[in-house]
Formats: sequence, C-alpha cells, structure tokens
Amino acid sequence: MNMPEASFLAWQKQFSTEDDCLKYLQQMKWPNGFICPGCGNNHSYEITSRHLYECTQCKKQTSVMSGTLFHGSKITLNQWFWAIYSLGSDKGSISALRLSKLIEVNWRTARLILKKLRTAMGHRDSLYQLSGTIELDDALVGGRQKGKRVTRSSRKKECADSL
Repeated sequence: MNMPEASFLAWQKQFSTEDDCLKYLQQMKWPNGFICPGCGNNHSYEITSRHLYECTQCKKQTSVMSGTLFHGSKITLNQWFWAIYSLGSDKGSISALRLSKLIEVNWRTARLILKKLRTAMGHRDSLYQLSGTIELDDALVGGRQKGKRVTRSSRKKECADSL
C-alpha cells in the first residue's frame, strides 16, 4: 500500500469496517475498474454473498483478495489492515506478541502476519534503485586491514599496560 502518513484516528475512520477495507483493496487492485485475469475482459458482475466478481465473457470468478497477501487468510481484512498500520507506525517495528494482543490473534498467527508483511516490504524495496547523491550516517571505507583488530576493550587494555 502506498499511503500518506496517517494518524491513528484517521486510520481508524478510514478502515473501521470490513467493507471499507474491501473497497480500498478493490480500488488498489483495479483502479480503472475490473479486469478479468483470464481473458482481459472488463465487464463483470458481483456475487455479493461471496465477495467474488464473475467475468461476463469467460465466467471466471475472481476475488479482490486473490493474488494478494490476504488470499486464503482466515483472519479479517480489518485485522490485516490494523497489523499493517501497527508495523508501519512503530519506529522500532513491533513484536509478534504485541501484535497478537493488538489484533486479538494467537502469537503464531501474528508471527506469520509479520513475516508476510516484512517479506512483501522487502520485495517492494527491491524494485527501487538508488541514484543521485546518497548520504549515509556511518560508513566504513577501505575494507579490512591486516594486523590486530582495534576494539574498545583492546584500547582500554593498552592504556592500562602503559601505566
């Protein structure tokens, strides 16, 4: 999801129900309307009881969640979206235990959700390539050198030996 920064209350208002999450996901997946993954047709009708779209030409049934992280998941989209918000808004990331308490799932489920989200974020990051001027906080230039490694403890030892 490529979303602007949102406050907790704004996120809660935007994704408060399952239908809100489904509508947002549908807009992200098909910004110009439904397109059949089988034949490319853009006409369909909705099977509302099962949240499916059926192509009018080839009769292929497609879910908004097919081909996404949420496909085949037994937890609600609302819980997924809360997990996404929690992971994205916490500066130092979030633990599976904390997430399990926030979205009311067991620890194993929370761990799986975090693993899927982090993998997806890693794949997204691999699409971007750095260019232009790049600034770094800390860097090691020159690589390894031969000889004894100098560490904090070895410096303290040298100071003690010289006394």
